[in-house]
Amino acid sequence: MKLSIVLLIVIGVVGLMSKLKNHNPYFDPDKVHHTKTGFKNPYLNSESQNKSFSDLIKMMNTKRPTPKYKVIEKLNLDKLLQSINRNQNFITWVGHSTMLLHIDGKTILTDPIFSDRCSPVQFAGPKRYASPSINIKLLPKIDLVVISHNHYDHLDKNSVKILSKDTSTVWYVPLGLKYWFEEFGIKNVNELDWFDEHSDGNVDIVCLPSQHWSKRSLFKSFDTLWSSWFIKIGNYKFWFAGDTGYNEIQFKQIGDRYGPFDLAAIPIGAYEPRWFMKNFHVNPEESIFIHKDIKSKKSIGMHFGTFILTTEPILEPAQKIKDNISSDENFNGEFIIPEFGVIYSLDSVSYTHLRAHETEADLVCRLLLE
Repeated sequence: MKLSIVLLIVIGVVGLMSKLKNHNPYFDPDKVHHTKTGFKNPYLNSESQNKSFSDLIKMMNTKRPTPKYKVIEKLNLDKLLQSINRNQNFITWVGHSTMLLHIDGKTILTDPIFSDRCSPVQFAGPKRYASPSINIKLLPKIDLVVISHNHYDHLDKNSVKILSKDTSTVWYVPLGLKYWFEEFGIKNVNELDWFDEHSDGNVDIVCLPSQHWSKRSLFKSFDTLWSSWFIKIGNYKFWFAGDTGYNEIQFKQIGDRYGPFDLAAIPIGAYEPRWFMKNFHVNPEESIFIHKDIKSKKSIGMHFGTFILTTEPILEPAQKIKDNISSDENFNGEFIIPEFGVIYSLDSVSYTHLRAHETEADLVCRLLLE
């Protein structure tokens, strides 16, 4: 039996333990993304929003890449802690959609997944071919975590349980997920709807739209909300896209209302086959559309290079981003294709590619030689 079929069976068993009929306790008839049973994408019709079980089986059995396990460059922990202690602003890619960043004294983690598999179990399901750039138990103190939605590659139970040991960490989740966290005894959770705002000291957070879906079992879909996140710390503005398909209406609204952004983390991978993925996962061309729509000064790619979830070649997302930018005369700003083990400074242009085990003096020499 193929591994994908085994995974579907496991997810189905998990789903049987929950109610078969959804009910949305947050339902507000005045909100276009609310339904009586959950949530919807306001710019997709019901036919394009829902995929059949046979479609899911067909997609999961489509041939996909089989890369060898990749030994990646680990973060230099001394340099990481030194940057935090010096209150330097930076971002680094842990893997997939997990970003670790430090802005104006606050350390932030996005969609943390450190497990070997993005699955309800660790004996089946999509397995990492690139390890995290840092061991979860070696992370610095995390001030806040944002979760975009409940898919297993974005909401990882094992990672959440380890991170929750620090009870001072503040969690931000879209509607419907607070109860999930409370089941693990996590109380410091702020649950927000699209356009809800929350302030805590010099941190302002806004839950914003994305075009995606939620599903954690075969028998429930669209029952909890999905989102992107705007985090403003001091005067620095960061936007985390989460996982999303493209429509120019929502992203242009975000750019007009909240932009321009100093930094945006935007997905670039997991987009093939398009007949299945188009409405929910952007391709590289659409990633650049989002960069422009939200008026981002600097963007960084994510949602690639870690798990084999879809059928495109593993190096294609990064190459397509580079090709599209080089041929686009109207591209402004910067779009980073992150490498493992690299700390990207957000304080100055000169130190945006500080590698593991490299001092600032080493970097200056390397840039001069390049």
